Formats: sequence, C-alpha cells, structure tokens
Amino acid sequence: MKNLFTIVKFTVKEYIKKKSFIVTNAIMILIIVLLCNVPNIINAFGGGEENEKLKVQIVDSENVLNASSELFNQIGLDYDIEYFNDKSLNDVKKAIMDGEIDIAISLKKVDNTVAFDYIVKKDDAFSDNEMTADIFSNIIKSVNTNRLLLQENASPDLIQAVNLPITYEIQGLEDDNGNQNFVIAMASSFILFFAVYFYGYSVSTSVSSEKTSRVMETLVTSTTPTKIVIGKTIAMGLVGLGQLVGLILVAVISYKVFIPSNFDLISKMLIGLNINVSDILICLIYFILGYTVYAFLSAVTGATISKVEDVQSASTPISMIALISFYLAYFTSTMPNSSASKFASIFPFSSAFSMPGRILAGAVTGGEIVISIIVLIVTAVILAMVSIKVYSAAILHYGNRLKLKDLFKLYKQK
Repeated sequence: MKNLFTIVKFTVKEYIKKKSFIVTNAIMILIIVLLCNVPNIINAFGGGEENEKLKVQIVDSENVLNASSELFNQIGLDYDIEYFNDKSLNDVKKAIMDGEIDIAISLKKVDNTVAFDYIVKKDDAFSDNEMTADIFSNIIKSVNTNRLLLQENASPDLIQAVNLPITYEIQGLEDDNGNQNFVIAMASSFILFFAVYFYGYSVSTSVSSEKTSRVMETLVTSTTPTKIVIGKTIAMGLVGLGQLVGLILVAVISYKVFIPSNFDLISKMLIGLNINVSDILICLIYFILGYTVYAFLSAVTGATISKVEDVQSASTPISMIALISFYLAYFTSTMPNSSASKFASIFPFSSAFSMPGRILAGAVTGGEIVISIIVLIVTAVILAMVSIKVYSAAILHYGNRLKLKDLFKLYKQK
C-alpha cells in the first residue's frame, strides 16, 4: 500500500509541475473569467446605457392625431417620446444625424387612414428597425383608437378598458425538464470524453517517458507492475478530478461575481431541473468507471512504446473507440427507449457516455442500471488484469513499438 501511495504521489507531483499543465490551467481560468465578463464588456463598449430608453420624436405636421407627448408615453412605456405638431421634418432629421434622438416618426394620412414614415440614421440587415417600427405601429394605433373614442364621447372607463393590456400565461403540455437534463447529460459526456482523451493520453506519456529515462527499471525492481498501473491510473484520475473541480469553482465564483443579475440565464435554467442526489451519484460512478476502463487501455499503450513521440499514434485506436462510443451515445440519446440506446447503455465502452443521459431523462429502470454497472465493472477488472499482465511483459522492452502480434506473444509468455 505504501508503494502504491508513493507512485500516486510521484505521478501527481510530476504532472502538476509541468509547464504545459500550469499554462493550460491559467489559459482556461482566463477564458472562464473573460466569458463571464462578456455582458460587462458589451455594456462598457455600449457606454453602459443598456437600460436607457430610446429617444423618439413624433412629428404630426398634418395634425393627424392631435395627441400629446403624455398620451404617447403612457402607452409606449419603453421609450422616451416627444410629440410635435409644429416642428419641421428637416429639424428632426438633423437631430438624428447629430445623435440627439434615436428615431423620428412622421405621421401622415393615406386614404383616410393613419400612416407614418419611420426614420433612423442607418438601416441595415442587422438592425431591429422593422421590429421597432411594428411596435410603434401598435402604439400609434392605440393613440388613434383613443382619439376616435373621445370623439364619440366614450366614457373614461371604456377608454381605460380598451387600453388595458391582455395578460397571458405560457403552458407547455410537455415537461421541458427532460431537455434541460439532456443538456447536462451531454455536458457530462463531453467532460468524460476529454478526460479519457487528455488524461488517458497523459498516462501513456508518463509511462513511455519513464521508460526513456530508465526510471521504470527502478520502479519495477522496487514494486510490482500491478501497483504501477493502478497507481498511475489513480494519480491521473485525481489530477483530472482536481482540475475539473478547480475549474468548476472558478466558473461558479466568476459567474456569481461578474454576471449581472438581469443576465443570470443559468439560474433560470436550473430552477426547473428535476435531478436528485442519487442520480448525481450514479452518474459520478459511471464517470469514474468509464475513465478507469480507458485509463487501463492507455497504460498498456504506454508500455508498448519506447519513445514519447510515438504516444499519439499508439493512442489513436483508443481515441477512435472513445469517439465512436461517444457518438453512439449521442445519436441514440434522442430516442432513449430504443434498442440502439439500450445497447449503448450496456456496451462497456459507450455505457459511461450513454447512461447519464438516460438516467437524467428518467428513461431507464433500476435493473438496467445494475446490469450496466456490473458489465462496466467486469470489463474494467478484465482490462486491468490484461493491462497489468501485458504491461509487466512489455515494460522493459526498448526499441520499436510493439505490434499487436508481439503483445500476444509476450502475453502468452508471461
């Protein structure tokens, strides 16, 4: 046990001291902080006026409505509106060009109906001019309706009833929790895939680099191959978990500190989630077992090569297996009750990617979870036994990378 702890400590210490690890974490922290500051950056470049009302001047030179600024502002609450019937259109256009106002509206009569020209400084494909013009069309329509009602001597109560907005509530017949849970499940699958790729790759690199420096010869004589394989697997798992927890803490703190309250979209998404502690714990078990399976494969890959430069090519088959398994889980996630999805949940190389989504979607039974976990554990144990045996046979091999047939020979001999 002491030797196992020593290997874990040595591997963790060696990895976190690497310049690439430190630089990568610094860059990721910087990216997280910058992303959380995007709303503040937008506000800074926008002059901090995101809540300031647009300034609008309405010119009624033909006295079409005979209204007042007060009446327009009662209806158009989101705008700062000034109404004129004695101002020239040229003066208003100059005010727009000088930046004194944002919008000008020139009222006119067309075929005995109220119409208007919507005037802005610039109209392009990326502006919201058409939407704002539609809003003012409704505002002007409401003011005109009030004018007609007053002409007909309508009572104040009737005019007030006409101006009252119609309230509404949105009722979805299908619960959206499944979609939100699906997003979280896919996020966990992405994290697992990158953990498999980067930290599995790191296991292979660690083993191969120690072979090159002859450190492995000392390790093999002082402890067993079993402890070396398990120790390095645990070490890289701890590094990955620590890095993940650290980045999540940075993200949570940055989100709370930098994100404005009116832009807190994630909190709104999390309110309706239906996730319990048992679901989270089961998904964590799949995460650990999934990493373990691929880490043992990576350990034996590192033992088959003698040069660090060969790690990437030697790890390609494992990366392909992980990629295919991830996409199998992804494409079957939209139909969690299908036979293909059930197969992806049992198949040991894809179950860690597939099962969290089905669990969070509530599309899996307890029996399926038990069978899937047992298959995953058995696979991990078998791969550990095979990896340790091949590792112990190939670890002191130097020269060209061992091919598959060479591994079988060493495996039989061992």
